[in-house]
Amino acid sequence: MSQMVRAITLPVALLVAFLLGSCSSGLPHSNQVTVRVTPAQATVAVGGTVALEGDASGFTRSPIVRWWVQEARDAGGDDCGYLRPPPVSPCQFGYVIFGSVTQFPSSATYYAPLTPGTYHVTFEATQNTAFEYLSKTATATITVTP
Repeated sequence: MSQMVRAITLPVALLVAFLLGSCSSGLPHSNQVTVRVTPAQATVAVGGTVALEGDASGFTRSPIVRWWVQEARDAGGDDCGYLRPPPVSPCQFGYVIFGSVTQFPSSATYYAPLTPGTYHVTFEATQNTAFEYLSKTATATITVTP
């Protein structure tokens, strides 16, 4: 009986090891995914708006999306990316509003601040599994003029 159990156990163990070793995470390889923001560059007057679209190719399913203003994120506070307009904007670098984290491609609107300068609006697309994730970003450069 012991030999019969060993005879069955070894092939089953080898099959399980093969299946676990060959399972992929379901994520594409990073170099297969491209992310873009359109337009990549824009000019707007202080207090104006810019319509943006974020898109990606190469994901194996629709990603979760986010938008933010890079200068605000670098400052360490609110990243100024919202699903709804804030009652009062705390964002000195402008802010971006997008409708949903699951809508893909993703549309957003950048609301320029009252201070001229160059600002960067970042779009991020993330696909995840139970144990791993893959995120890619693209950035639009917005020049705010007086």
